Amino acid sequence: MQLHTLSKIAASLLLCGLAVHASAAGTVVINTYGPGDDVSGWASLLGHGQDLAVAFDVGSATTIQSILTSIDGVGGITVGIMARSGAVPSGNSWLYSTHLTDPWANTALTPTGWNLAAGSYWLVTQADAGFAGQWQSGTDTPSAAWAFSSSGSWQAVNTGFIGAPATRITVAAAVPEPSTYGLMALGALVVGARLRRNRQQG
Repeated sequence: MQLHTLSKIAASLLLCGLAVHASAAGTVVINTYGPGDDVSGWASLLGHGQDLAVAFDVGSATTIQSILTSIDGVGGITVGIMARSGAVPSGNSWLYSTHLTDPWANTALTPTGWNLAAGSYWLVTQADAGFAGQWQSGTDTPSAAWAFSSSGSWQAVNTGFIGAPATRITVAAAVPEPSTYGLMALGALVVGARLRRNRQQG
């Protein structure tokens, strides 16, 4: 095989490795906003002691980078993650949570150290007593499983009239395998050898 052909292959391997590395910006695991991050006219109320939960899944161990919601209101709410094993949340076992005061719609939450194993989860919000606000829906068509509770009793939502509360959860992209770095190094070496040979012949 000629060195010219090898250099093309090596360059391809290098570019593939760089592309994988560049994907580390993050992966969206759920997005229930409408096109262009729109929200619809429907709204899920958080006031009067009502709690809300939206289901999502992660395919491999990862870390949450950001959580964007359309929650807007006055007062306090707790936002966090619970494990999911049924159609509605069970118990009150937070894996992670944080308390927000007077949340503004479409303000990203950037938690630190919220590490998740592969599995199924709920993004849960619990309103403080006296909180007045809403978590607006992203579309009028449910695009994710979600549930609400009143007085501590959770109910799954399966109506087509109310879309899932708007949320976008971004997690850290998978760390490239060692073999990916190996391919990048091999490609760089062969490309470097080709350039050195060209300079010597020039």
